[in-house]
Parts: sequence; C-alpha cells; structure tokens
Amino acid sequence: MALWSTKRRFIYGGSVFLVLFIVLILLIWNLFYKAPTCSDRIKNGDETGIDCGGSCLNLCTTDTLTPIVLWSKTFNISGDVYNAVAFVENPNINSENKKATYQFRIYDSENKLITVKEGVTSIPKNKKFAVFETGIILKNDKPKSTDFKFLSFDPWQKNTIKEPEISLKYGTIAFATTTPSLTGTISNKSLQNIPSTELVVIVLDNKENAIGVSRTFIDNLLRNSSQDFVFTWQKPFIEDISVINVIYSFINP
Repeated sequence: MALWSTKRRFIYGGSVFLVLFIVLILLIWNLFYKAPTCSDRIKNGDETGIDCGGSCLNLCTTDTLTPIVLWSKTFNISGDVYNAVAFVENPNINSENKKATYQFRIYDSENKLITVKEGVTSIPKNKKFAVFETGIILKNDKPKSTDFKFLSFDPWQKNTIKEPEISLKYGTIAFATTTPSLTGTISNKSLQNIPSTELVVIVLDNKENAIGVSRTFIDNLLRNSSQDFVFTWQKPFIEDISVINVIYSFINP
C-alpha cells in the first residue's frame, strides 16, 4: 500500500511538473518567437529574398525586368523653351514601380553637354509610357541629341488588379501647318471611377521619327462615362505626319 501511495504521488507530481514545463515552454515561445513578415529584414517564411518574393508585395530584383528606353528626344515648344521626353516600355506584366529617379542629358551638335535634368516618375505595369521634363530653358544652345536613363528604383511591387477598360477615339491633327490641334474622347467602360489619367500623344513622320508630343490629364473619369480631350501645339509641323498615337496611363494617388 505504501509503495502504491508513493507511486501515485510521483505520478501526480510528475504530471504537475509536465504541465508547468509545457506552460513555461509556451511562454518562452510566445516571448521570443516572431512570425515572419515582409519588413523584418530577414529571409524567412516563403520569401525568395530578404523581404521580397513569395507572398510579399515587393518583388526581388531578380524577378523583374529593366524598363526599355525606346527613344528620348528634346522638343522645342516656343522660343527658348523645350521639353525633354523619353518613351519607355515596362515589360513586367504584373509589376509596377511607384518611385523611379531618372536623368536626361542634353547635348548640342558638337556632342557637348548642355544641361542635365533629373526627376522622379512612376512606372505603370506592362505599358509603354512617356517621361516628361518640361519647361527647360536653353538660351544659347540648340539641342541635337538627348540621352535618358533611370538612376534608381524603389522596390518593384506586384499588381495583379485588372485595369479599368478604356477606349480612345480621335481623328487627325487639324491645322497642322499653322496652329495644330488634336481632339478626341476617352471613355471609361468599367464599373469603377478613375481619379486621374495621363494622356500622351506622339506624332510620327513617314520615317517613324517622333516630330511632336503633347500631354494632358483627365481628372475624375466616372464609370460608364466619357470626357473630351484636346492637344495643342504652339508651332506648326513642317514634316509630313504619318502616324498619331495616343496612349494612357493611370496616376496612382
């Protein structure tokens, strides 16, 4: 009987100790364990890099393609005022960049650097888009060539949201040899409102060289609605116009 009593006390004591041990382990686990996040600067969870890839919003650099600069050029607006424009393609189908720094370098006919302009832009997913640097004053030099490059990128982010359905209608440039203008209509055929849209027109000659660009913005394009737009130029087109392309991109708030 005494032996059984001793065994029972041992079992009860061991059970209490086991319960206390488990509670202590759980307390220590909760105290020191931190669930993987996409901002802890550690490669953990399902990430493929540090705070990128997997279920993280940010993509790893190895999972993205560099935007392609199709062309860059400086256009005379009036007098000594110029706009530098780069036409760029983002080949990443489901990723965007909300902050990319860029640089324009403008040269004269002797390949002498006239000026450098830097700025910040966003890069929409899977689109061709234009980067504008406006109001450049060049009093003593005429630009001959223009180089454009990106200097840095914020982390690329996934964007698999379906874009609103947009349609554009426009005709030909009126009064091309005097006071050129182009009118058209943008229609939002989706069920969501669009806060702000950038429209860019690119005018090409018969050799597919860009001879004119312009930009305008459409604010608060309501669902199932349309708005008219107009582009104007202060100088006439000397070259024959062959192609007119109007492109759009949505501006993130």
